[in-house]
Amino acid sequence: MDNVISDSQSSHATNPFVVNEELSFEDAWVRVAELLQCAVATSQVLGEPVAAPQRAVMHLVEMAKIVADRAVECLQPT
Repeated sequence: MDNVISDSQSSHATNPFVVNEELSFEDAWVRVAELLQCAVATSQVLGEPVAAPQRAVMHLVEMAKIVADRAVECLQPT
């Protein structure tokens, strides 16, 4: 994922990453879908019982993944 890099020298505590400015809209959506898939897979691998707030967050991540996947599908030529 060379289009998103850690910006460890950044003074912005809320935004520790920088996105390549040449990243296209389509590629950005593909990266979003990939990142969300990684988040879902990571939560499943951990497999530990999680508290309700963590389950709620993962539910939102899974919903976002579905929407991102649909957006990527819409970008594909028919």
